[in-house]
Amino acid sequence: MPDLTLVCNRVKQRITPDPKLRAEVQAKAEEIRAAVERECARSDLAAEVRIDGSVAKDTWIRGNADVDIFMRVSPDLTKLQLRDLCLPIAKDALWPTKTVERFADHPYVEAVVPFGKRSLLRVNIVPCYSVKRGEWLSATDRTPYHTEYILQHLTVPQRDEVRLLKAFMSGIGAYGADIKTGGFSGMLCETMIVSRREFGNVVREFSSWNETQFIDVENHFEGRSNEVHQLFREPLIVIDPVDKGRNLAAAVRQEQLWNFVAASRQMIAKPSTSFFEAPRVKPLASTECRRLIKKRRSTILAVVMSRMDVVVDVLWSQLYRTERALSTLLENNGFSVIRSASWSDERALSVILLELEEATLSGSKRHMGPPISRVTESATFLAKHLASESTTCGPWIEGDRWVVGKKRDCTSAIELLKGSLESGGKAVGVASEPGRIFKKRVVVLSGSSIEKLVVQSPEFAKAARVFLSGRPAWLG
Repeated sequence: MPDLTLVCNRVKQRITPDPKLRAEVQAKAEEIRAAVERECARSDLAAEVRIDGSVAKDTWIRGNADVDIFMRVSPDLTKLQLRDLCLPIAKDALWPTKTVERFADHPYVEAVVPFGKRSLLRVNIVPCYSVKRGEWLSATDRTPYHTEYILQHLTVPQRDEVRLLKAFMSGIGAYGADIKTGGFSGMLCETMIVSRREFGNVVREFSSWNETQFIDVENHFEGRSNEVHQLFREPLIVIDPVDKGRNLAAAVRQEQLWNFVAASRQMIAKPSTSFFEAPRVKPLASTECRRLIKKRRSTILAVVMSRMDVVVDVLWSQLYRTERALSTLLENNGFSVIRSASWSDERALSVILLELEEATLSGSKRHMGPPISRVTESATFLAKHLASESTTCGPWIEGDRWVVGKKRDCTSAIELLKGSLESGGKAVGVASEPGRIFKKRVVVLSGSSIEKLVVQSPEFAKAARVFLSGRPAWLG
C-alpha cells in the first residue's frame, strides 16, 4: 500500500497547472477584467475591477479554473443599485456569451466562456462595496481582503497543499459552500492550510476531530476559547482571519463535517488517489433498479416535481425544506422513514426520494393515555375514548397508565402524501415553489413507475444508483 506522501505527490502532478496553462488562464482573466473595467467607464460607474478567488491566489485545480471578477463600488449605492447598475455592465462585458443572473445573499452574473481550442472557463462577475475592513455592507465585501490575506500568508508550496485539500473535498462530495452541497468553500480550505501548513496535517487532525475543537489562525480568541462556542453554534468553527465575528465554516452542514472526518480516517488508514477523484456513476438500468429495490424489501417512493422558476440556491433550499417536511409528515403518521434525499437537474425535473420500512400500516394504532393517578386527566381521557367511533379496543390499563386502540386516519403512505400535498402542502411545511407545483399535480411514484423515470432521465438514473447504494463512494 502506498504511503500518504507518495499518494499526495502523485495527485499533485495531476492537479497542478503547468506554467503555460497558468499564464493562459491569467491572461484570459485579465482580458475579462479589462472588459468589465471598460464597460464601467462607458457607464460612468466608478469601480475598482479586480481578479479575486482561486485564480488570483493560484490555488485552482487544473481542469477546474473559475474566474472571479469583483467590482468594488461606492458604499453610497443601495442594494438595488448594486444589482440594477452592476449586472447589466457585467453582461455587456461578456457579450455575446450567454449569462445567467444569480441571486443568493448577493447578486452576480455567471457565464461559461470559451477558452483555448476546446476548453471552457466558468466566470463569475460579482459586485461588492469598497469598504474598510469590518465595515461590511454585503456578503461579498470581505472577498478582496480574503485574497490579500491568502497571498500574504500562503507560501508557494502550500498552494499545492490547498489544491490537494480541494481535490480531496471534491472527491468525497464536500467541496462548495452552496446550499446544495453545504460543504467547504475555497477560502475555508485555504485557511485550513494556512493554519495547519500541509494537507496531511489537516486530515490527521480531522481524523480525530471532536466538537470542542475549532480553528483560529489569527488567535482572535486566544485565552478566551470558552467564548467561541457561545458565539458560534455551527458544527464546525473556523474563525475568519479578516473578521473575528464570522465563522468561515458557517455553511458546512453537520453531515458534511463528519463525512470529511470519516473520509480523513479512511485516507490515513488506506491512502489512495481515488479519494481525490469524483466518482464515476453509471446510470441505473431499469432491470437493475427493479432488482435493487426488490432486494431491499423496503418501500421506495419518489415525489416528482416539474420546473421551478427560482435561482439554484433557492431551489435547493426549498427542496431540502420540503424533504424534511415530507419525512416529518410520514413519521408523525406512524411510518418509519429509513432515509431520504433530494435531487434536481436544476432545469426541468426535481425528485424527493423516500425509503420507508413499509408502504402500508395496520388499521389500528396504540394511543397512550395519562397515568391513572391523575384523576382529572383520566376522567377526560375515558370520556373522550369510551364512546368514540374511532376507538377499536380499550381503554385498558397497562402499568400505571391508560392505553387505547384507535383507528388510523391513513394507512397508505402514498395516499397520505397525495392527500396532504394536493392543496400545496403548506400546512405540513412544504416550501412555496414545490407547493405551487403540487397544487397543479401531485406525482408520487413507486416500484415500476420509478423504473420508468430511470429510463426517461439518465441524470436521475445516476442519482437513483447513489441513493440505492446508500453509502459514500469513498467507502468502497
